Amino acid sequence: MLGLFDFEQDGRYPLRRIPMTMRFNLDACGIRISLTAWITLSRDEREQLVAMPCGSEEEKNIYREHLAAMLAPHAGNPDALIERVEIETSPAWSDRHTIPQLVLVTLLELALPAPTLAQWSALSDLQRFALLKLTRSGHKNANLLPALKEFGLA
Repeated sequence: MLGLFDFEQDGRYPLRRIPMTMRFNLDACGIRISLTAWITLSRDEREQLVAMPCGSEEEKNIYREHLAAMLAPHAGNPDALIERVEIETSPAWSDRHTIPQLVLVTLLELALPAPTLAQWSALSDLQRFALLKLTRSGHKNANLLPALKEFGLA
């Protein structure tokens, strides 16, 4: 499916979890939704959200409105609500010239190869975002090695 990394496509149902591109858009819009909220959406709605642009301020506003309209029928479910969060002005993944300490430490702890600064700089924003999300504490790291391979880092 377009918009998903290979490591997110397990063959059975690639949109059963919130994909990185959706997480990226949610962060850009200052929105957090639960997996329960994601699951309440139909497959068509999920595909639509993954495909929607979310770069400009106008696109972000449209994205927020569209997501709110999709989740409105589920307003009775407290786990399917939209939570507004602060938008980071300089998220760690956005700096092409510094590999976040979290990424380096986690890869070292897991005995996985760390990217060089040149490799980090060459990654797309979404790839750097994904690596940062996949190295967060509490994350199972199951997709970390597949992501490193997909991004040409392992």
